[in-house]
Amino acid sequence: MTYAYKLMDSPVGQLKLVANGERLAAILWENDKPNRVRLGELVEANERAVLIETERQLQEYFDGTRHAFDLALDFQGTDFQKKVWHALLTIPFGQTRSYAEIALQIGNVNAVRAVGAANGRNPISIVAPCHRVIGASGELTGFAGGLANKMLLLSLEAGQTSLEAATDTQAQSQAHAPAIGGAERKAHAKPARHAPSHGTQASLFGN
Repeated sequence: MTYAYKLMDSPVGQLKLVANGERLAAILWENDKPNRVRLGELVEANERAVLIETERQLQEYFDGTRHAFDLALDFQGTDFQKKVWHALLTIPFGQTRSYAEIALQIGNVNAVRAVGAANGRNPISIVAPCHRVIGASGELTGFAGGLANKMLLLSLEAGQTSLEAATDTQAQSQAHAPAIGGAERKAHAKPARHAPSHGTQASLFGN
């Protein structure tokens, strides 16, 4: 199977938008791990209608004027993975869920680890908002696009800052910050307050 792709520059790095026919199959990060999302042969197709529309809606999202996407999606994965990915689509803009809450939603309360693994392989980043899934303690946990980008997306949805401003602030902070070890880095990844259960993202940032 041959997939069409289009590259898009964004505040969170260059994104690769991938289509299967006229359905969106993937949004891949600039530094995505090889084979995190398994696709067939990729051919550049900048004029593919669904890719142009995806870029338009993403730009509106980054500009802060779009809170929901309206795109035909093509999830390729196991039945369990698809359940998790479809559950992601139900998380409203500005809210978060824990892995345990997603497991409960799909009817398998003992599948928290499997939910985490499926979340990590979500092919359609941002549109299927895996960045809205956080640890039970409020820790941001792993993210294919990197924890910095996860924080930026959550900040945008909390209405706290523009992505451009957050990116500048983050770059300045990293330039002056000393190197930190694994345990310290993990601690720094935690939001300022406990994670809400079906609450707004604003509480993650102390608002």
